[in-house]
Amino acid sequence: MTRAVFFLAHFLFATALALSVDTLSSRANSPSWAGSNIYFLIGLSDSQQDEWINSIASDGAKVVRLWVNGQTAGSCQKGSTIAKTIPQLESSIGAYNDAVLDAVDSVLVKLAAKGIKAIVSPHDAANNFVSGSSDPYWNRYGSGYFYEQQAAFDDYDARLSHVLNYKGKTSGKVWKNWSQAIMAFDLQNEPMSTKVSECQTDAGAKWVCGRAQHMRSVLGANNPIKISSGGIGGDISKNCNFMSAAVNCGQLDMIAIHRYAGTLAANPGEWSNSAASYVNSANGKLVYIEEWGVRQYQGAADAAVEYPAQANDMNKVGLPWLYWQVVPAAKCSYDPENDQSDSFSIFQGSRVDVASAMKRATQVSGLQDWKGIVY
Repeated sequence: MTRAVFFLAHFLFATALALSVDTLSSRANSPSWAGSNIYFLIGLSDSQQDEWINSIASDGAKVVRLWVNGQTAGSCQKGSTIAKTIPQLESSIGAYNDAVLDAVDSVLVKLAAKGIKAIVSPHDAANNFVSGSSDPYWNRYGSGYFYEQQAAFDDYDARLSHVLNYKGKTSGKVWKNWSQAIMAFDLQNEPMSTKVSECQTDAGAKWVCGRAQHMRSVLGANNPIKISSGGIGGDISKNCNFMSAAVNCGQLDMIAIHRYAGTLAANPGEWSNSAASYVNSANGKLVYIEEWGVRQYQGAADAAVEYPAQANDMNKVGLPWLYWQVVPAAKCSYDPENDQSDSFSIFQGSRVDVASAMKRATQVSGLQDWKGIVY
């Protein structure tokens, strides 16, 4: 290819992407949005929860992602001392202990009071489907069989039904009817992330749409609560977030992208330049960044620089996002720069300006329309 032809092709491609983004933005009838993940919020004391929620609401958060997971009192989670021991929903398959749902429900009430909606992840594959796990699904089926055998599908569907039909101890609300507080349920947190061949080869295809179909049957066809993919395969580099079984499933409403990118300086426009292709790949489904973070391990990046730069690159095109993760000010010994496996945490009250980018997200037109879902 000659240099002139190459530059012409590059120009036309870039122009097409820009036009695609502009066209999508012009159709949107709602602002974009932002927020944070926090997997251990349910284990904090009431006063710690209130402080975190008040702060994140003041920062402009519209959505918070929560987990149905156990917590151990006295443990240090990303600088926070866990105050409550909360058992897992299932110690054995089908034997439900609703203490964890009660804990999530209490937090949902607090979030809703601040006008924040939640995405609820009913099970965690990324941390439970690993060797030595006490997770009952891992112990019975392992990773592969869980995503490939009908018996496993049936067992997990029963868990999903239990979660969606749960009636809140604090709220008094049946979760599947509580769209004022719950924006969406994930299928799972990072399905197949511990064995990506299942999503790369479509071995787990029946699991993806089958679980979405089951959840929609429980929620009801006209229920405004959405069903999200939960970040299939983990990081987008595994080529599973847009798995064909997900984008072609009529009952799955939202494609959750999990992407831990490098610095914006090394890849200018890494989010804004990808936004149109994300929406096009989603086959008409809503798209949002469910997890992203600034890797701070051994000083790899400066969160005070990278967080606003990357967040505002998403805001530039109205791509909604949830940071992984904004956490309470440290009360126990923890430094993200020394955490090789998860160095992405940003402390509330630190030198990182969390609020400006979150507020900016709500001031720009969304790449897609979130009316009736977030707004």
